[in-house]
Amino acid sequence: MKESCILQIKNMVCPRCILLIHQEFQALQVEVKTVRLGEVEVFRPLVDTQLKALEERLVQLGFELLVDDVAIIVEQIKRKIIEYAEAQPILPVNLSDYIATVATMSYARMARLFVQHTHLTIERYYILYRIERVKELISYCEYSLEEIAQQLHYKDASHMSKQFKKIVGISPSIYRKNQSFERKFLDDIIT
Repeated sequence: MKESCILQIKNMVCPRCILLIHQEFQALQVEVKTVRLGEVEVFRPLVDTQLKALEERLVQLGFELLVDDVAIIVEQIKRKIIEYAEAQPILPVNLSDYIATVATMSYARMARLFVQHTHLTIERYYILYRIERVKELISYCEYSLEEIAQQLHYKDASHMSKQFKKIVGISPSIYRKNQSFERKFLDDIIT
């Protein structure tokens, strides 16, 4: 019997993405071992017709099957950034050390690949990701700015507010008051 196969999928950013991808594999009658952010492990490699159908369906849903090694590493870095930003409680390592676990290459090389592929530094992507999460949490109208800052590992609400204003152009308080709630899809952060 053949070994399992891991497929790398771009733009998986949340639990709903995992559910949707799992459903698509079921619809294609492909037996899935596990589905995690950015990857699906199947029991057997897909045949060409399944692969083509999967690629077409993924594109329709805003995902992409990755085959390029650099693109795979960049997506793995993005997943690590999201894990790091969402970790509760805050992880006891810095972001670069956490990301260094992605591949068997130096962090400096991964950082260069990331910039070449996204035109953003890892740190900039991390900041933009957190700002989009701040917007999301503000839009729920359930949390104070202090609670949001704490949840997203900012030093304090003041630091978060300064960074928010620098990126968005208005303070979080004004953003909340205006109820403009313009947000980007998390997989569109780099645009």
